[in-house]
Amino acid sequence: MDLVLIEIISVVSFIYSLLLTFFPFASLDKVFIVFIWTILGSLIFASNYKEKKIYRTSILLLLYPLLFFKSIWARIFIFMTTIIIFVYIRKSLLKGSHYEYSERLKKSYMAYIAVIILAFLGDVFNNFIEYSIPFIIISQMTVIILIRTVRHLDSGMDIENIKKSNKRYIGVISIVSFIVAIDKLRNFIFSTIGSVYSFIIDIIMKVLYYPITFIFYLVNKFIAFIQGKMEARNLEILFENMNIDNPETMEEVEEIVLRNFPILKKVIGFLLIIAGTYIIYKLIGKMGDRKYNTVEYTEEREYIKIANLRKKKIREKYPKELKEQIRFYYRRYLEKLNKKDVEITKSDTSLDINKKAERVFSKEVEKIREIYINTRYGDKEINTNTVKEIENLYKNL
Repeated sequence: MDLVLIEIISVVSFIYSLLLTFFPFASLDKVFIVFIWTILGSLIFASNYKEKKIYRTSILLLLYPLLFFKSIWARIFIFMTTIIIFVYIRKSLLKGSHYEYSERLKKSYMAYIAVIILAFLGDVFNNFIEYSIPFIIISQMTVIILIRTVRHLDSGMDIENIKKSNKRYIGVISIVSFIVAIDKLRNFIFSTIGSVYSFIIDIIMKVLYYPITFIFYLVNKFIAFIQGKMEARNLEILFENMNIDNPETMEEVEEIVLRNFPILKKVIGFLLIIAGTYIIYKLIGKMGDRKYNTVEYTEEREYIKIANLRKKKIREKYPKELKEQIRFYYRRYLEKLNKKDVEITKSDTSLDINKKAERVFSKEVEKIREIYINTRYGDKEINTNTVKEIENLYKNL
C-alpha cells in the first residue's frame, strides 16, 4: 500500500504541475484541497477496481469537486485529471521497473521545458511560478523515492526496513505539501527564491553590460560599413522596414542597451531555467547507471553492445576457466534475447533482463540468472556439471 500511495502521489502531482499553468481554476490553497481529495479518490479506486466491476465507478469520486468549482477551467482540469488517472491506474500502476521509472523522470524534465516555453509564449509564466512549482517539488520528491523503493525491492532488501523508510518519506512529503499549501509561508519561501534569482540575474547583467554594449557598437560599425556600400535611400528604407535605430556614438549604443535591458533579463532568466533543468536532468540520468549495493553482492552489469555484434564475423572464443564459461553462456543468452527483439540497455541488471525475458521465454530464465549470480558473486563451488546445466538451459530456450 505504501508503494501504491507513493506512485499515486507522484502521478497526481505531476499531472497538476503540468495542467495548472494553463487551467488555474482556484486559489492555490483550494487547489491543494482538491489535490488531497484526488489522491484519496485515486487510492480508493486503485485498491478496489480489480475486485468487482461495480467498484470501478469509484473513479467518479474524483469528479466530486465539480459540485464546488463550476468554472470552465475547473471542468476542463478535473475531467482531464480524472481520465488520465483512470487510464494510468488501469494500465501502468506498479508495472514499471526502477529503470522505467528513471526514464519517466528524465522525460518529465522535457515536459517541464515544453510547459515553460508555452508559458512564456502564452504570457502565463506567473501561473507556472505560483501553481506549478509547488507540485513539481512534490512530484520530483515522490518519484525519486519511488525509484529508490523499487530498486531496493528488486535488490532483495528487507521489506520492513523499506516500509519504515517509506513512512519517513511520506511524512516529509506531507510536511512539504503543508508548507506549499500555506499562503504566507509559501509566499515567503518563493519571495526569498525570487530575490536570490533577481540578485543572480542582476549580477549577470552587470557582468555582461559592457560586452553587450561593445557588441552593439561593433554591429553599429558593421552597419555603417554596409551603409558605405549601399545607396543611402535603400538603406533608409531598410532601417524603416526593420525598425532599427542607427546610433552613431557609444553613448547612443549604451542607451539602446539600457532600453532593452528588461528583454535581455528575461532572455537570460529563461536560459538559466533551461540550464538548471538540463543539469538536473543529467544528474537524474545517472541514476539508472549506478551499481546496486544489495545485501550480499554488488552486481556488475553483463550487457552486449548490439552495434558490435552486427559487425562481428568471428564468434567469441570459448574460454578455459569455468567461471568464464558460465559468463560465456550468459552472454549467449543475452544475444538470443536480442535476436528476439528484447531491448537490453546498459543500465539493466540481470533481474531487469529476466523480467523482459519472461515475456518471450518460460520461467527457466530465472534458473539461468541464479547460476550466473551464484557463480559470479557467491561462494558456490563451480564444476563442469554447473557449466553443462546453464548450457542446456540456454540451448533449450
